[in-house]
Amino acid sequence: MNEKYVTRMVLLVVSIIYWGAFQPTLVKASSQSVYGTPVHLTGTVNTHDLGGIITKNDHHIKKGLLIRSDALSHLTKKDKWQLTQQKHVGTIIDFRSAGEIKIAKDRNLSGIIYRHDSVMANRNFGVHTRRQYANQLANKHANSMQLFYQKMVTNPYSIKAYHTFANQLLNRKQGAYLYHCTYGKDRTGIATMLILSCLGVSKQTIMKNYLASNKALKALTHTEYRQLKRITHNQRALANFKRSKAAKRSYLNAAYRAIDQHYGSMNRYLNVALGLSTRKIHALRTIYLTIKLTTIAGCQTFIWLGRS
Repeated sequence: MNEKYVTRMVLLVVSIIYWGAFQPTLVKASSQSVYGTPVHLTGTVNTHDLGGIITKNDHHIKKGLLIRSDALSHLTKKDKWQLTQQKHVGTIIDFRSAGEIKIAKDRNLSGIIYRHDSVMANRNFGVHTRRQYANQLANKHANSMQLFYQKMVTNPYSIKAYHTFANQLLNRKQGAYLYHCTYGKDRTGIATMLILSCLGVSKQTIMKNYLASNKALKALTHTEYRQLKRITHNQRALANFKRSKAAKRSYLNAAYRAIDQHYGSMNRYLNVALGLSTRKIHALRTIYLTIKLTTIAGCQTFIWLGRS
C-alpha cells in the first residue's frame, strides 16, 4: 500500500467525519432561511418564529420579533412561561372573529398587550356546531377556498384589518409580536404573505413557508376528519373539509392573482391598500431585518439594520 493511497484514504475519512458533523447545522440553517424556527408549545401545533428567513437581498429576519401561530386557548403554564420569559412576547394580535374568541379565548398572559383585529366582518365567522359545519361543507363549492383567499385581500374590512396589523408592526416598542387566527393557516397565512412581501422575501420562499402548515396541522386535521365522519358521510362535505384544512398553492396563488387584478402588483397593493409607503416599508425593514456582512473563518457575521 503506497503512501499516496494512504493519504487519499485519510482525507476521505476526514471529509466524511467533517460532513457528518456539520451537515445537521447546514440543514438547520437552510430550513430556517425558509421556515424560521418552530416554537414548541404543548398547547399549539403551528407556532413559528419567522427569525432566520432570508430575503431576496440576503437580509435575514431578526429572531424573536415576529411569531405566527394558531390559537392560544390551550396554553399550559409552561407554554405561558416560554412565551413571556423565553420568547419575550410583548403583543398578541388575534385575527379571529368575536364569536370565535368568545368560545375559545386565548389564555391570559400577564403583562402582554392583547389586540383583537378580526379579518372577517361577520362577528360569528367560524362559529358553528359540528352538525351545522357538516351542512355548510356539503353546500360549499370546490373552489370556495380560492374565493375565500381572494376575499381576504380585496374585501375592505379585511384590508382594514391587515392595514391595522402593519401599523402595529411599524409602531413596535419592545418584545415580540405574536399574531394568530384559529389554525395559523388562512388569515395568519395571508398576514405572513403580506409582511414577508413587505420585508423583501421571495414569492417562492413565501409559498414554501405557507405550505409548511400542512405538516404542522396533519395530526389535528386527521382527528377532526374522523370526528366529522361520525356526523356525516356526505362525500362533498368530507371533500370540502379536506380542502378547508389544507394549505394549497392554488389558495395563495388565488390571493396573488386577486392582488394583481385589482392593484397591478404586490408593491402597489402594499402602498395603496395597506398604506405602506416606501418610507414605511424601509422603516419596517430597519426594525425587522439584519444584513449579512461577511464570513470570517467559516462563520457568518451580521450587522443590525436598526435597534431591536
